[in-house]
Amino acid sequence: MEPSPNLLRVLVVEDEALIAENLRLTLEDLGYQIPATCYTLAEARAALADAALRPDLVLLDINLGSADPAHSGLALARELGDAGGPPFVFLTAYSDLATIRQATQLRPSGYLIKPVGGPALFAAIQAALEHASYRQAMPEAAPLAPAPDFFFVKLGERTHKLYWREVQRLEASKNYVTLHLADQRVSYPLRGSLTYVLEQLVPEALRPQFLRINRREAINAALITAYDHEHVYCGSDRYENGRTALKQLQELLLP
Repeated sequence: MEPSPNLLRVLVVEDEALIAENLRLTLEDLGYQIPATCYTLAEARAALADAALRPDLVLLDINLGSADPAHSGLALARELGDAGGPPFVFLTAYSDLATIRQATQLRPSGYLIKPVGGPALFAAIQAALEHASYRQAMPEAAPLAPAPDFFFVKLGERTHKLYWREVQRLEASKNYVTLHLADQRVSYPLRGSLTYVLEQLVPEALRPQFLRINRREAINAALITAYDHEHVYCGSDRYENGRTALKQLQELLLP
């Protein structure tokens, strides 16, 4: 059996219960684990102090129901920065210039305006993790990744960056789509339809590269090595071809 990657942990810090619950459900659908949902600054501090939770990223509301900066998400962000804590992404309804300036001074790994959908949230988290890794290596040069062509997974206790171009096959099953990587016994599940993943989560520049060869599967065209009237081959792996025309496959494999 293929080893399944551990899920990346995202701590949700949001004072509005309905928004927090929607975030939790969306994040779980995207393949993340939510170790805790915190509604106050005190709850967030307690969760971050709990070694058993160990979030990889904090999704942090700026206001937290308090007009006092000492009890807001800004205070927690400052504490995370001072303590060398996990990266954090601000999620807020406030988009005025003054708030943005306050928030960016704390060097977040991302800034999202509510409401935010699943694709934007997924992209922001992946970019934030990449931003954090650059910051650790080069503190003075940490550019935000504008359109990530990668995603992060956990294998054991380590976080690994995997590139969409390394995905050999997308396989739909019930309410999930599993990403199978080429030459690696690793898979990664995402909740949703194959159409949703192809049109919303795969980076736009790479979408034409994934051919939907049947109702359940899409194949990375760059990894196709052969084909016949019934199947598409990626090395020793064979997949049923029910949609892609032979002429299209022939054009793809022309030198």
